[in-house]
Amino acid sequence: MIESLILIASVVIGVLCSRFFIHSKTSSKLLLTFSGAYFLAMTVLEILPQVYGHFDTEHSHHTIGLYVLLGVIIQYILETFSKGVEHGHIHLHQKEAFPIGIFAGLFLHSIIEGIPVANEDYTHFMWAIFVHNIPVSMILYHALSQHTDSGLKRFGFMTLFALAAPFGFLLGKYTMMADYTFEMSAIVSGIFLHISTVILFESNEGHKFNLQKFMVILIGFLLAYGTVSMHVH
Repeated sequence: MIESLILIASVVIGVLCSRFFIHSKTSSKLLLTFSGAYFLAMTVLEILPQVYGHFDTEHSHHTIGLYVLLGVIIQYILETFSKGVEHGHIHLHQKEAFPIGIFAGLFLHSIIEGIPVANEDYTHFMWAIFVHNIPVSMILYHALSQHTDSGLKRFGFMTLFALAAPFGFLLGKYTMMADYTFEMSAIVSGIFLHISTVILFESNEGHKFNLQKFMVILIGFLLAYGTVSMHVH
């Protein structure tokens, strides 16, 4: 159950950062950019090779690729509800009530992401989700604070969000989903690719070179490579 506690901790850290430490839009964007870089590097360096390497030669790599593409499609559909909170988008009027659809899309997204964590060989999924959940939790909590006066409602929403990925973990470990962990891993890889590339593309505003963001991306890549190297050795 340590995996569930780590996933919950990422949301708690995100809420604390949003409430007490990081208030500037620039800082939160840089943190989101870092998570996107780490997300992308982990997917390319570790997750995709392991997904493809699991299947023997009798399985077509094209079939595995279809699962990855299915993940991209699923994320595209989920974003019609979540409005892109996963990669930093949330545009609401100041007096507008927080839409339940946004939370529902994000909640379902987190459940799906948590399923492959049940595979003991895929601890890198857990850390990729951990890193990404921090800025997402910051954005979600900030939006709730702007559009929900009730502290109890904010606590309820964030608690449900914190439990979403652990719930996915339980589904992947104790239900029939356990028989399809590698297929789900391929699907979540597609989700990771979609989110990470959108984050990095959108962080490059005006297509101008930004040294600060470039360094953050580079740090994200290097940290992911270091994580993979430690896992290998």
